[in-house]
Amino acid sequence: MESDRGRRQRIAAGVAGFAFFVGAVWLVATVGPFDSTPRPTPTETPTPSEPPVPAERTGPAVSTRVGYVGLPPEGAMPSQPKRGELVMSYFGRQFAYWYQVWVYEDGRLIWQREGNVLEGANERATGFLEQRLTSQGVELLRERRSVEAALFGFPWRPPYPASWLPPGAWEDREIRAYVPARYAACYLGLRRGVEPSRALSWLPERAAELLRATAFDGEIDERWLRGFDGACSRLTIGQARRVADWLEDGGVRQDEFRQMYGLTYYFHAPRSVASEAVLRFEPILPHGEIGCTSCG
Repeated sequence: MESDRGRRQRIAAGVAGFAFFVGAVWLVATVGPFDSTPRPTPTETPTPSEPPVPAERTGPAVSTRVGYVGLPPEGAMPSQPKRGELVMSYFGRQFAYWYQVWVYEDGRLIWQREGNVLEGANERATGFLEQRLTSQGVELLRERRSVEAALFGFPWRPPYPASWLPPGAWEDREIRAYVPARYAACYLGLRRGVEPSRALSWLPERAAELLRATAFDGEIDERWLRGFDGACSRLTIGQARRVADWLEDGGVRQDEFRQMYGLTYYFHAPRSVASEAVLRFEPILPHGEIGCTSCG
């Protein structure tokens, strides 16, 4: 029979072996068998506070819209040269939007489109915009089989006309507002034919006098004549601003819907209630044609 002393020795050895095993497991689980560097005690990183929100956030710091409708902003310089030889023009629909485009011998590419374009005047219309081609760029457009292929041919990148042209074809590809040197103030019957001289007699006296003095035989675009006869007066930008101011001072009502497309006024005879005539300010393009801001 085993003595008490022998049993005590075996128990002591077993306890020591078990303690060694537990210690080894703890060492591997914490620092690994070959890493004797003590691990730093993790500290809690404070959550950074959010930057203060500006008091007013109305949009991007710099607006990308350069177009305008109606009369140009104060100080805007007219496009040069004032007159130009037309090379090609286009009026039609591309991918559900109406375009008007004019290309000139001097390299100017003037265009407008309905709908929202990044550089346009508003969500409904671009206003008249301008870019500049080199003489090589004009020739490359001429070489295409048709005007549509020249302006919207492969690889066209909507919504910009002639966007397929290589970089060397552009003198200045940046889009700017086209500022005409002259405007046409055109007046005609709204629902029936009205003699132009009679229509002018319904306007404030100062406006009527200036429009009579500057009347000319300009060709009005039939797309917005509605079949009625009308007349136009040729105005400088300054004269156009004065006429618009006189109309406003005289209580002539501006067309709120067409404010998105151009500058249009409705007016009528003194004893009438309903509007009988309309006056529109339209740019005179470099080749002499009167533009049409809401055609399409």
